[in-house]
Amino acid sequence: MPAGRDSSTAVPGVVIPDWELPPGVRAAVSTRWLPGVSPSPFEAGNLGARCGDELENVAANRAVLRRGLDLPSEPVWLRQVHGVDVFDAAAPGVAGRDPHADPVADASYSRDSGIVCAVQTADCLPLLICSGDGTEIAAVHAGWRGLAAGVIEATLARFSAPPAQLRVWLGPAIAAASYEVGEDVRAAFLSAHPHAAAAFTETRPGHWLCDLYELARQRLRAAGVHSVSGGGFDTFTDERFYSHRRARPTGRFVSLIWRESRDIDYAGNGTADRALAARVRASRLTFPRLLGREFSRLPLTVQTLHLAGGTHRYQGEVDIRRNRNPLARLCGFATNLPPAMSAAPLAVEIAAAPEGERWRRDFGGYPMQSRLWRKAGRLCERLGLVTFAFALSVEEGALCWRVQKVSALGLPLPARWFRGVYAREYENAGRYCFEVAAALPLAGELVHYRGWLAVDTSSGAGDALPRVDQRHEPDLEGADSGRRDGDYDTDGGSDGD
Repeated sequence: MPAGRDSSTAVPGVVIPDWELPPGVRAAVSTRWLPGVSPSPFEAGNLGARCGDELENVAANRAVLRRGLDLPSEPVWLRQVHGVDVFDAAAPGVAGRDPHADPVADASYSRDSGIVCAVQTADCLPLLICSGDGTEIAAVHAGWRGLAAGVIEATLARFSAPPAQLRVWLGPAIAAASYEVGEDVRAAFLSAHPHAAAAFTETRPGHWLCDLYELARQRLRAAGVHSVSGGGFDTFTDERFYSHRRARPTGRFVSLIWRESRDIDYAGNGTADRALAARVRASRLTFPRLLGREFSRLPLTVQTLHLAGGTHRYQGEVDIRRNRNPLARLCGFATNLPPAMSAAPLAVEIAAAPEGERWRRDFGGYPMQSRLWRKAGRLCERLGLVTFAFALSVEEGALCWRVQKVSALGLPLPARWFRGVYAREYENAGRYCFEVAAALPLAGELVHYRGWLAVDTSSGAGDALPRVDQRHEPDLEGADSGRRDGDYDTDGGSDGD
């Protein structure tokens, strides 16, 4: 690795930039040697979802990265198109989404803690930017097209801090000695910036060696940025990094920057948000009671939603997929599932008390409601004619629901029929996100929907939590009035608990 440019970290397959960062800001770059699962030619550590690797492999590799770096949230993965759009990771909506639901942009910006800005590259230049006080961060994907079009300038324009107070690190990219381009590339720069000629060295008629690092430094200097470090890499010759020119197909490595999250320390120590930690300890609500200390491992938006006592309303967006199989439609009718829709408005009202919760959802004009309570260490939910008992767990920063027992009209059903039913709550780009899927034998997929809700983590909603004296605590285990006491004594099948 370039001397004085970066240094190794205890996390395998990751390097840490040799970059003076403000307190609370962290940065990292992955390599091909990240201990992932991708086969050749992706060589284990691929983090790109659009380069030919199986999506299951990419998801597993991204989980390795999150664990290894103890990231506060899922990185803001972008669909990069060599343009100049900058995604504001704090924005409530995502425009121009592709089928993977990734924002279409070539840079991401944030001023919120706990959000991880990231760009994927394999020869193009990644830039990491932060303000001198550490309150603003950004990650930029700058290939030659993006550089010429002004992606750096577009990103700098998002910062409230003046350019002179910004710090920039130039990450691993292809070096000039390995990057020969045609006259069209050189002309794209010189047409607007004649001084860009210094970044090109002629090799043969109509062909030039192109120095992306120099082009970026020129743009930064012209914008008034003085603190620029990094550079000196060559992804083409450095086998730690993926290189599109060296091998095709190939994977993508990622450059990340984030502000450390106000992670909740259950004891209320260190840098934890003590007020929120205290609310977790004091809460008598359904989800904190079921998860106990595990609740503190959830992202801030997920915690906030489940700590809000009383009635709260949230707005967001949802995509719903439905199976038209007649049996699937019948099952959907029994559970009052909404129809298929795309980018539909979603409104959710949650009324939460120690006895349980009532969720009222409006999927683009189609209502669906359910009741939730806890019993025998499980989350119970009645949806239409069917009642589910879920086991809750916190996995990779997400709240996971998995079916344990099911009954319809009080009659138990085999749990093995419902292995395809699950739900996840997680955080992405600083927003509360969810995914729900239900599939049954013979009927196939009943429904698969995912979306997001705007959850204000600064609203202090948890302050309204009902306080219950533990000496006189009501029987929460059987709190759903009208529910049969024996609903979940057996699962009706051979699977057991």
